[in-house]
Amino acid sequence: MRILTGSAITLLCIPAVIAQAPAAAPTIGQRLAAERPEIIKMMDAFDYAGAQARAEALLPATKPVFDKSSVNALHFSTRNFVDICQVYFLAFQCADANGQWEKGLEYLNKALETAQENVNEGKAGLTEQRDYYTKKAAAFKALIDRNADAIQALHAKAKLEDYEEGNMATVKAWEKEMAEGDKWAKFFQYDIDLAARTVDDFTRFVGIQDKKIKDQIADIDAYKPHPGNKIKWVDAVISNKAYLEAYTEKADKVALLHRLMVLDPENTKVPDKLDVILGKAPVERATPKKHK
Repeated sequence: MRILTGSAITLLCIPAVIAQAPAAAPTIGQRLAAERPEIIKMMDAFDYAGAQARAEALLPATKPVFDKSSVNALHFSTRNFVDICQVYFLAFQCADANGQWEKGLEYLNKALETAQENVNEGKAGLTEQRDYYTKKAAAFKALIDRNADAIQALHAKAKLEDYEEGNMATVKAWEKEMAEGDKWAKFFQYDIDLAARTVDDFTRFVGIQDKKIKDQIADIDAYKPHPGNKIKWVDAVISNKAYLEAYTEKADKVALLHRLMVLDPENTKVPDKLDVILGKAPVERATPKKHK
């Protein structure tokens, strides 16, 4: 039986190999993976300032360059930029818990800027690679479909003639090339989707954080005795037991107090209250009323 081939296959047989990056200094993703567990432990222990400092030490000192000089560089740059976004997100989480909401918003905006650059610089090249492998898989599938009857007959035989062994080897090679095409098309599609999803995520995060800051400003502006006076507002909040008790989780209470300390660093009631919640000072007891 004759296996039909096509000249178009010749141009599709050149693979673009994704190799491991040569051994070098740890990437930002590797540093993040190593540091994140310790930073999370510090957050869980309410050491927000320490966690923030440790997370900020991971931030890139200079703006990275997106390298698309090769297929390997294109792929690794895409993943590296996503890792940088994750570092900014970790710094945001720490700064936000430490009461530095505005600094946290800066980090989210930096992450969004990085994510957008990732898409702008990498999407065209990644799409080209995806399309290349999609076409490669489709071309070999077309060959297999075109020879479906012959291939079925080959598989049905208990013993192949010598020339049929050669045909079977050809079929297996086609099947391997089709599978490789499918694998790499999905590989590059994942990079495309990851980069796009990162932009969507940080666009949403920036919106949420920006709204939180503006909502608090609106609350301070609406404080009737002293509109717009954040010092008076902080004092009113820390003096209102019910306000703090509305936060049921300890972590939320601690984060609120850190925010109040940022808004008014001179208010001594806030750190005193924080010491009580953290168990560093005795629990406040209500003064018993004197009976007349």
